[in-house]
Amino acid sequence: MPNFNPSTREMIGFINGGLRKETTILANLTYLLGAANTQTELFNVHGRILLLQLYLELITAASAHATTVQFNCTFTTPVIALNPIGAACAAITSLGQGGRIVHIGGAVASAAVITDSPGLSDVTCVTPQIVGGHDFVGTIGMLAAAADQASGTFRVVLNYLPYSDGAYIEAAL
Repeated sequence: MPNFNPSTREMIGFINGGLRKETTILANLTYLLGAANTQTELFNVHGRILLLQLYLELITAASAHATTVQFNCTFTTPVIALNPIGAACAAITSLGQGGRIVHIGGAVASAAVITDSPGLSDVTCVTPQIVGGHDFVGTIGMLAAAADQASGTFRVVLNYLPYSDGAYIEAAL
């Protein structure tokens, strides 16, 4: 097996997995306040993209509260109100470090899936979705509902391909 230099390995990753963006590490008790139905904008979308993967990964364990998460998109140009890209996941009560909430794509009514074991995703985005449009500007975010998280941290990861000239994603947080 050849020992590829880091830039070659990175390029192979882009070809196979698309471009990756990640949020910073975020506090559950700030952004996963489900009792208040907290909306958090995670990524800025410019143009049209093909959403390949989207998941929330716990850096430290969730508290014993039944918070749910739903991923969505919103646009300012043109004006398009909050639009779910999938249904909410089941409650993340006490989900451990490395647990993930995975957007599976496909029909908009498909619920995000909680991985069966921390550190292992047994499901990925099945059907990528086209998000945005030519010259669109907006966000991909998440809506926390049902119950407040009292502790823990997470980050959100997004992999995509640009589908219009100049299209790109940037982390909002």
